[in-house]
Amino acid sequence: MISHKKKYGVYHWDTFDNETILVTESDDLNDLKEQVLKKYRVTPSGADVVEIVNNIGTIVASYKIG
Repeated sequence: MISHKKKYGVYHWDTFDNETILVTESDDLNDLKEQVLKKYRVTPSGADVVEIVNNIGTIVASYKIG
């Protein structure tokens, strides 16, 4: 479910609690990609997932984090 109001939203899916949380939102996709890489430790086998979703619900970037 989309809960952001701007063009893109960053969602953190917590696999342990099976919750998806809106972390931040922006109209600038590149800014959000930079924020994700600064805030999270991206790994090839992370348990949780962070996704950038556009305003129609399409996932435009997905990162496994650990």
